[in-house]
Amino acid sequence: MCATWRWWVPALALALVPLAWEPAAAGALAGTLTLKPAAKPKVPPRYYLGPYRSARGESADAAAFGEVVIYLQGETLNRKYPPPAQPLKMIQQGQQFVPRVLPVLAGTTVEFPNQDNFYHNVFSVAGGERFDLGRFGQGESAVQTFTKPAVVVIHCEIHADMKAYILVLDNPFFTQPDAGGRFQLAGVPAGAYTLRAWHPTQGEQSVPVVVPETGTAEVGLSL
Repeated sequence: MCATWRWWVPALALALVPLAWEPAAAGALAGTLTLKPAAKPKVPPRYYLGPYRSARGESADAAAFGEVVIYLQGETLNRKYPPPAQPLKMIQQGQQFVPRVLPVLAGTTVEFPNQDNFYHNVFSVAGGERFDLGRFGQGESAVQTFTKPAVVVIHCEIHADMKAYILVLDNPFFTQPDAGGRFQLAGVPAGAYTLRAWHPTQGEQSVPVVVPETGTAEVGLSL
C-alpha cells in the first residue's frame, strides 16, 4: 500500500502541472475586417498563347475576404510549435492555384495535386526557400515543406499567369475571415500583442491588442 501511494502522489502532482505550451490563462479575439473597394483589375502580360481568363492572376476578386490572413505577433508567442501531422493542400485546378492564399505554420508540408488534364509545375524564387518541383500530370502531386516565416510566391513554369501565395507564420494564432469579414482567434495566451491583417495586393494593417485572461476582446481592422 505504501509503495502504491509513493507512485500515485507524484503522478497526481505531475498531472496538475500544465504543459509548457498550454497557457495558464487564455482568452480570445474577435472582430470584423472591412475592405476598401478593389482597384481596377490588372491584365497580366501575355507570356504564352492561350485563352485569357479574367478569374486568374491579379483579378477583381483579389480583395476577397478569403484572401486575407489575420495573425498575431508577440514575444510570448516565440516558441516552437508542432506543425500539422498531415500536409495541407494547394490544388492546381482550372489553371489556377486553389486556394490562391494559404497561411501555414512554419514546418508545415504543402501538397500540390494536379487536377487538370495537362501538365503543371510548381516553383518559387521569391520569399522563404527557393524550390522547383518539376512538371507533373493529372492525378499526380508534389510536396514542399516550408520552414522559414516568409511570404512565398508560387508560380507554374508552364502557365505564367498562375500565381498564389503561401504565408508562412511562426505561431498558430492565425485565421482568415468569413464571407462577411468576421474573424476569431481562440485559446490565445493572455497578454499584449500586435494583430495584423495581410493581403497579397491590398497591403497590411497592424493594431495593438490586449487579450484578456477570460472572455473575448473585440477589435476592428481595415485594408
